[in-house]
Amino acid sequence: MTAQASMARTRYVDGAWHRLHPATPVLRGGIWLLAVLLYLGGNLRERLVSLVFGLPDVGGDPVDEIGRHDLVLPAALIVLGVIVLAVGAFWLSWRNSEFRIDGDDVTVRYGVLLRRTRTAKLDRIQGVRISRPLLARLVGAARIELDVAGQNANVRLEYLANGAAEALRSDVLALASGQRQVAAPEGEDTATTEAAVLAEPGTPVITVTLGRAIGSVLLSETLVGLVVVVAVVVPVLAALGAGPAAAVSFVPIVIGSVTVLGRRVGRNLRFSVVATPDGVRVSSGVISTSTEAVPPGRVHALHVEQPLLWRPTGWWRVAVNRAGHAAGRRNADSERSLAPVATTEEVLALIPLLVPDLAGQRDLLVAGLAGRGGRGDFTSAPRRARWLRPLAWRRTGFRLTDASVLARSGFLRRELVVVPDARMQSVSLRQGPLQRLLRVATVHPHVVSGPVRTTLRLVDVDRAQRLFVELEEIGVGARRTDVSHRWRDLRTER
Repeated sequence: MTAQASMARTRYVDGAWHRLHPATPVLRGGIWLLAVLLYLGGNLRERLVSLVFGLPDVGGDPVDEIGRHDLVLPAALIVLGVIVLAVGAFWLSWRNSEFRIDGDDVTVRYGVLLRRTRTAKLDRIQGVRISRPLLARLVGAARIELDVAGQNANVRLEYLANGAAEALRSDVLALASGQRQVAAPEGEDTATTEAAVLAEPGTPVITVTLGRAIGSVLLSETLVGLVVVVAVVVPVLAALGAGPAAAVSFVPIVIGSVTVLGRRVGRNLRFSVVATPDGVRVSSGVISTSTEAVPPGRVHALHVEQPLLWRPTGWWRVAVNRAGHAAGRRNADSERSLAPVATTEEVLALIPLLVPDLAGQRDLLVAGLAGRGGRGDFTSAPRRARWLRPLAWRRTGFRLTDASVLARSGFLRRELVVVPDARMQSVSLRQGPLQRLLRVATVHPHVVSGPVRTTLRLVDVDRAQRLFVELEEIGVGARRTDVSHRWRDLRTER
């Protein structure tokens, strides 16, 4: 039985082509085209009227000249013709923009003169993001972006009605999850049952308040550096005689820093993470909003960090590596964290949702976040490694669980990295000259690229050699048996 046949039929899972929102051509760039045409028409209208009607350049208002020469009707017909052509072009663009979902793929095709088609394999989808820019919100539309494993493989559906976007995301996640059709209660169809499950509001995990959104930026390294530049560096240079030239040279730095800080505050406002049956749902934004679903089994590495200035408040930042987040995308991972600022309790609740192997292991996670030495059964760095990391060597260590690898490090900036065994792609062992002298090495479990660096530092050289072989065998075995990416199959079997 094919996946398409086994899935409960919903609005979009029927293998047929569906139209996008009627305002799609305008929202995808038509509004800017109209703005450019209006600008050119307002600034070049004298030349346009002279070119079209052959009127002499008398220096008067072209509209008055048209009326004086009884050319109102031809001018009106020309304007009407331009409007009709624009509407016709937008209509053709809309008619040729459509998408289809079958049991294996999501396909979108668009274009009039140059036809383009993009396809996303459902089993390679890493997440689904719904964005609502300001103009789209005014007409009740939303943009869907499917994060697909591979370089620049993401697929966008621009645009759909709000309700249609939510329904399509539910359909895509249901197909990607491996769910099969199940018997519904008598008198109730399967599609209705599934819709009720997908409509669950979920459980709030992280909610960033206004005070936390602003406070996390005020305590950031960027702001501290900006204060140092303004309050210390510039006055010192001025005292040395550099004066106005020094102040002017720092203006671009100040402007860039303020811009970055403003973007961070805007990104943190109304930020929330909600646990749902399909993973976690991340929402943010005030004017332009964004909602993203991160399904289980799609996280290749997880990184939790706490800058020194955040330690008194107990705040952390969480980032992940996913196959669909390739370098160069519009919202780079360096600019967008899965959780830009969260409390310790929120982090302890979030990690098991992203790495189910760690559910119920609170003591282990606490040891990874703030512990040192052998706490939490971590294998810590040998004492001789203190010459390489004098402050952080006691916190540097690793721990193997049944299905993941944990690595902690950092003194001024606490860090915890988690790598699911099934997501390891290869393992490397490195040893520099100083490491060789101190008989330590670095083991690197390789995963897909992203903001998380997965390295196990300052490992005793003998243990590192054994660990290299262990991780290689663990990774191969875990990939063969892993079914976490088909999470609804697991729930159905239970």
